Amino acid sequence: MVLERIIINNFKLIKHADFTVNKNMNIFVGDNDSGKSTLLEAIAILTSGKLNGFDFDRQLKANMFNNEVRNEFKDWLENHDGIIKPPQILFEAYWIDDTNNSLYKGTNNSLAQNCAGIRVDVAFNEEYEKVYKQMLKKKEVYDIPVEFYSVKYHYFSGDTVSFRFCPIKTACIDTTRKDYSNMVDRFVSNSITDYLDQQDRIDLSTAYRKSRNDFHTNALVEKLNQNVTANVRISDRVLSIDLKEEEVNEWKRQMSVIVDSTPFENVGFGSQNAIKIELAIRNSAEQVNVVLMEEPENNLSYTNMEKLIQRVLESTGKQIYISTHSSYIANKLNLDNMLLVRAGVVSSFRTLSPKTIAYFKKLPGYDTLRVVLADKVILVEGPTEELLIQKAYHNKNEKLPIADGIDIISVNSLALKRYCDIALLLKKPLSIVTDNDGCVADNITSKYDGYLNKGNLCFFYQDNELLKTIESSVLEANLDNGGVPTEVFKRVISKNNSMVNKDKNEILNFMLKNKTEWALRVFDSDEKIQYPEYINDVIK
Repeated sequence: MVLERIIINNFKLIKHADFTVNKNMNIFVGDNDSGKSTLLEAIAILTSGKLNGFDFDRQLKANMFNNEVRNEFKDWLENHDGIIKPPQILFEAYWIDDTNNSLYKGTNNSLAQNCAGIRVDVAFNEEYEKVYKQMLKKKEVYDIPVEFYSVKYHYFSGDTVSFRFCPIKTACIDTTRKDYSNMVDRFVSNSITDYLDQQDRIDLSTAYRKSRNDFHTNALVEKLNQNVTANVRISDRVLSIDLKEEEVNEWKRQMSVIVDSTPFENVGFGSQNAIKIELAIRNSAEQVNVVLMEEPENNLSYTNMEKLIQRVLESTGKQIYISTHSSYIANKLNLDNMLLVRAGVVSSFRTLSPKTIAYFKKLPGYDTLRVVLADKVILVEGPTEELLIQKAYHNKNEKLPIADGIDIISVNSLALKRYCDIALLLKKPLSIVTDNDGCVADNITSKYDGYLNKGNLCFFYQDNELLKTIESSVLEANLDNGGVPTEVFKRVISKNNSMVNKDKNEILNFMLKNKTEWALRVFDSDEKIQYPEYINDVIK
């Protein structure tokens, strides 16, 4: 069974989401509080009935409802009389049913489609309707009355879900939390089952009970209890101390994993995360077929992140869901697997061109997620332009662009069109600052044909073809009426007045050979220089 489509209503950051997922890999990207974790939680509830490792129906709170929906309900309670039906949370997972098994098929879903899937309803229990109405009349309902709710799990056939026998098995890995017990316990249990026969397991259980008995009869334990019995009385009852009564399989839970002679819980957090993910991926498809990972890059070096990515790519028989802030992971695992989450709305990257996807996959260091997540983006060809535009913006607005949600990103000129493809897909405002390199027709008009007429893309460049680069353009903007560099400009780009006595050609030669250095001096200076008109246009 493979998930194909997911519908979520009124859960946390998501008021309504209806989206198709990829068969193998799904990468959720988005800013903080966009809904990425909410999506993973919803999928965990749908496929396991659990939230953060515990039964979802035992954790229900009013703050699990979408805040807008919750506030609308509270506002109605405060300003109206009469009866209002409390809001409902809905989760639905539509499956690709390769088995054609009718046990899970039916039309009991919000789309009334005859297909396989699971539906989770978090709804007001009508058994409490009379009490609820009485409380409404007395104005005793102040928030969503979750104490009157029930959580029901059904297949689309109408049958009740038993997750023990559900064909979808899920492993949840949250690398933001130091919680390893579930994954390690599963590995220990599976290893015992895989490598020991029934008689071996009986013998091991017997040995464990013998060790407990040896502890009980230890001379020091007997000494302890003799003193407790002689000196402590509660309601004339005799007290002693012993190990807790164990369940039949308690001995399994007392076992742990040792990593290179170090107990698992004592190795580094990053290593724990890598091992947890590895264990989840190693589980056979029959045991786990859905893997949920929250920010797998946490505490991992680039080397270990690359190893992790290779293991994910090599895994078969599993549908993987990852939330990430890492461009490296997003690029390497293919941008067409990416699902952008913005304010609870999910958008797919599948329509990106194969060339663009291949480009970023080969060069995973590019900051694609910075482009995806920023409110507005200015792309430049190098650190010189990046420094100058930041300084020009600061001179005009007394703050850096990032304070207004504008991210200036330095990229290789060959990548500009690839970023344009992403911006077109997202309908995101994107400004591109580029040199004319001596020919506007060849290096602007022809090179960016098909992009120049797009409304959300703005190209900024020097019209004068004699000014081929940012250096010559900035120098030209800082000449006096006689064509001589201004004293202010020479002071700003000087170190120990090194440029004060230089002529125009000498200054240009210095700028061309020291691109980042002269721009950094402009950025650090308290004095203001003039900027080319196309740079001023970017700021506007």
